Amino acid sequence: MTVPFAGPHAAPENRPTALAELLAPRTPTAVHYRRNHFAYPRIDPAAWRLPVSGAVERPVELTLDDLRVLPRHETTVLLECAGHRRTEFVPAISGVQWSLGALSQAHWAGPRLADVLGQAGVAPDAVEVVLHGADRGAFGELPGVHSFSRSLPLDRALHPDTLVALEMNGEPLPREHGAPARLVVPGWYAMDSVKWLTSVELVTDPFRGPFQELDYRFQAADEQGIGARIEEMPVHALFVTVAAGDKLPAGEREITGIAWGGSGVEAVDVRVGGGDWEPAKLAASGPYQRVVWTAAVTLEPGRVQLAVRATDTRGRTQPAALTWNRRGYVNNSIQRIDVLVA
Repeated sequence: MTVPFAGPHAAPENRPTALAELLAPRTPTAVHYRRNHFAYPRIDPAAWRLPVSGAVERPVELTLDDLRVLPRHETTVLLECAGHRRTEFVPAISGVQWSLGALSQAHWAGPRLADVLGQAGVAPDAVEVVLHGADRGAFGELPGVHSFSRSLPLDRALHPDTLVALEMNGEPLPREHGAPARLVVPGWYAMDSVKWLTSVELVTDPFRGPFQELDYRFQAADEQGIGARIEEMPVHALFVTVAAGDKLPAGEREITGIAWGGSGVEAVDVRVGGGDWEPAKLAASGPYQRVVWTAAVTLEPGRVQLAVRATDTRGRTQPAALTWNRRGYVNNSIQRIDVLVA
């Protein structure tokens, strides 16, 4: 049973995480970034069921206990909102006005989605898996009430690291992050990690819900139609121990930051002023996690621009400038900050 949450956060709560929190292997649950489209739903875990239906061999309805007895999978994953750094678009774009911090890293545990689907059996003609969330409300000018629902291609749904999370950072999943069960899709932008799951539906034709077909799509300024679906996070790097406007002493110093991407990080480079790009040192990290990087730089007095860029394991480097698009998504352009050195 699900009813709208009528507590202190009746309106959608959206808040970033301080980047310094991402230097730790796990972002504390209390400060993990939050992205909500509607009010928090309130769900009774004892009455909650997860139907798996549609293009299946045998529809099933699973309880939390049913999910807990399935093989347990654990993984540490960085999740990022597709609208991260939207405030940098000119002209401005409507939507949550994220600057820096619409990302966090946590340790998730629960059964693989593939094992959940295995309880029902996937029909041969299934092409997508639709995940329906309990959060719902109006969508633009469309009539009616719409749940936040997204679909995954079948191969991504069956990926061994795609899981139905029941735990976060070693504790039961909290309400604010999708309890009693949510999806976690490592390497992809976080809108596909649907929270507050209410049902799983296998379909034989592409899903056309509004949060699938009308939102979370990359549509260039001159592009007709609905644009391309957004999936994998591109490579990205940010400064953490220095920020725009900082006043720093001249001389040698070490700076630290983070880098991430759906395909992993191969290299990070830092540039001081108009100098050459110099490689940073990377700490060991997992495949779906942020990498902590450090770089030794020499700063001369004056106003100095620092820049950082990352390259992923497929050889793709961050672009020099963002690509303006109608919804303000996928800004992974090179970060540049001006500092004052004295």
